[in-house]
Amino acid sequence: MRPLPVSTVGSFPKPDYVLRARTAYTRKNISEYELHQAERKAIAETIRLQEELGIDVLVHGEHEREDMATYFGDHLENMGVSGWVRAYGNRYYRKPVVQGEIKRREPITVEWFKYAQSLTDRPVKGMVTGPYTMMDWSFDEFYESRRDCTLAFARALRGEVEDLAKAGAK
Repeated sequence: MRPLPVSTVGSFPKPDYVLRARTAYTRKNISEYELHQAERKAIAETIRLQEELGIDVLVHGEHEREDMATYFGDHLENMGVSGWVRAYGNRYYRKPVVQGEIKRREPITVEWFKYAQSLTDRPVKGMVTGPYTMMDWSFDEFYESRRDCTLAFARALRGEVEDLAKAGAK
């Protein structure tokens, strides 16, 4: 590894076939397995591209995530999802809603990390949206303060980070 390794931030643009697959899945025209196959294909292409570019520490591209906050909200207990919210000009997303004590049911990103890492000998980052960002991108209907909400996300996401480390994320 170079003294100053080259890396990138997590998200890569979603290929059209992933966007089409996500729409087809939402409309119940394809199975979850078929959606995941499209996402896996995009992850493999993202890993290969980074290797070709000479990047040292890779990311999997977050192709399984519609966005960085709602994905985690969908996988944590006591979270709901709002209607469409406008962010960044004309980009819309469904904002997570904290409705009770935030808890993590099971690993959220570990299998995606393990798949991406299986495609390369280079290190792949474990990708977790941070607790402050989760709090800031969510509607909080439960905690008394932004601090309390942030710390609740931190407690829930700590287990995810620990599981990623156990799976080999450095």
